[in-house]
Amino acid sequence: MNVILNSDDAHILVTLVSAQILDHVDLSPKGRKLIEEWRRDRNLGTSAMDDFTVFLNERIGNYVDERTTRMMRTKGKVKVSETGRWS
Repeated sequence: MNVILNSDDAHILVTLVSAQILDHVDLSPKGRKLIEEWRRDRNLGTSAMDDFTVFLNERIGNYVDERTTRMMRTKGKVKVSETGRWS
């Protein structure tokens, strides 16, 4: 399974998660300011958002890979690996 987010998708995720934190977590003014600055630094079209999108896609890919059973067919045989390593 491949899950690849583009910058728009990642930006929506950043906006939603940071909004939930700001709205529902009791933060100090300094903590609130740091989250707002972090989110502002990752606006669409910024290199920070592009870097975050790459980071997020790598982490999602690793998470999926670690939990996915893989099958590979070679010359009539099927090999199965639950950890991504072929036996």
